[in-house]
Amino acid sequence: MKTRRFAILAVILGMAFSASAQDVMESKYGADSVNCVTKLSIYREYFKQWEAAKFAPESVSGEMISAWREVFLSCPRASQLTYTNGEKILDYLIRKNPKDKDAYIDTLCMLMDTRARCFPTDPKTGASQVASIMGRKGLLIYTYNKNRYEEAYNVLKEAVALDPSQLQGAFIDAYFKATIDMVNNGKEEKMTIINVYQELTDVLDGNIKVHAEKETQLVEARANAEESGDADAIASFDKQIEKNEKSIYNYKGVKNNLDNLFQPYASCEDLIKVFSAKMAETPDDVVLLKRITTILDKKECTDSKLFLDASMKLYELEPSPEAAYNIGVKLFKEGKNGEAARYFEEATSADNNDRVFRAYRNLAYCYLNTNSFSKCRDAARRAAAVDPTSGEPYIVIGLAYAASANSMSDAKFGGKEAYWVAVDKFIKAKQLDSSVANRASDLIRSYSQHFPATETIFFNDYAEGQSYTVGGWINETTTIRAAK
Repeated sequence: MKTRRFAILAVILGMAFSASAQDVMESKYGADSVNCVTKLSIYREYFKQWEAAKFAPESVSGEMISAWREVFLSCPRASQLTYTNGEKILDYLIRKNPKDKDAYIDTLCMLMDTRARCFPTDPKTGASQVASIMGRKGLLIYTYNKNRYEEAYNVLKEAVALDPSQLQGAFIDAYFKATIDMVNNGKEEKMTIINVYQELTDVLDGNIKVHAEKETQLVEARANAEESGDADAIASFDKQIEKNEKSIYNYKGVKNNLDNLFQPYASCEDLIKVFSAKMAETPDDVVLLKRITTILDKKECTDSKLFLDASMKLYELEPSPEAAYNIGVKLFKEGKNGEAARYFEEATSADNNDRVFRAYRNLAYCYLNTNSFSKCRDAARRAAAVDPTSGEPYIVIGLAYAASANSMSDAKFGGKEAYWVAVDKFIKAKQLDSSVANRASDLIRSYSQHFPATETIFFNDYAEGQSYTVGGWINETTTIRAAK
């Protein structure tokens, strides 16, 4: 099989080491610039025709493939298009010749390696792109032949080590799938899945944070352009904002997919068993303690003794907002809201946006449980500012409004007006976040029954549908509704 693959490689590329030898040459167009430019022109012309035909198999030209091969071998530094177009050519060859796909995948790997050597930085931006190229190489190996998962795993692992910020969502997804394949085939231990899951989740959180910060800058720049009446700048910013939002959406989608893939390996029993053994081996390993507490929290395994032990040990070795958060979770579970609130307050200065959101959200619940309603709303609003896509902060605010109804006895409707603004928040939560929609709907049904009666509204000289400002600490405007 290997002999056959080598033979096909030889046919595709001629002298297999020509490209490597050419890499050291300084000339963009190689030793024979005339030949390079000629072949470049020929293959590009045929490629444009193929592209115009939407890459239809019947429109492929043998002369295009031959000329492209010559360009790749004799002048690999001529253009990055040699590599991006080469991917499409090799994709065609792989699909046309399924029996020989491994040989073509080998050629594709050679193509990506050569691109990384010849174009380690993006000519347009000057930024390094080796990690991105290696990430794409690993993705393509895994996409074309999942039986080569070990090769893909090693390539993608290297890409993450080089620069995780360069990795697209698809690369991360392929890496985790290849990791699972490695474990399922006995080539890595189960702990590897846990480690890689945490590593990739951190990468995704980091990338989401970067794009979220960029979004804020773009929105501000667009507002300035709108103020100055610069229509071209507004259109440009609109496109950039749309592209940036798509990136955030894609990263979040990959993160959800990772969670789903991780689920079979994420039962509390399994995690506690694996982590307990690891912690017994190295009880002072801060990196391990962070991994234990983060994953057990994310998978809601915080009732375990292991979680508390790891949290306390981590706080002892390295006091930090993250460690404080974990202790707060345990205290909160035990109903010690006042003590938990102190730790959650400390945790709000964490670097991880997801952790900051959870800290503010949990802090809001602590204040709700101790009837500190104004503080509860303030914490919930801060949580909403960190993650504007979450509906849970509005659930908490709604619960705080509803809980304060009995303390508004001097209000016109005996405090029942608090239920109007409470339901407003539940409606907003439902509209904003599908993950809390069912809970919000239940709360809407429950608290709508406590609205003032139609007669009460009438005798107070009001009518349904009118605007009404709820006073006191709430101080919000709502719409009058009657209980149904």
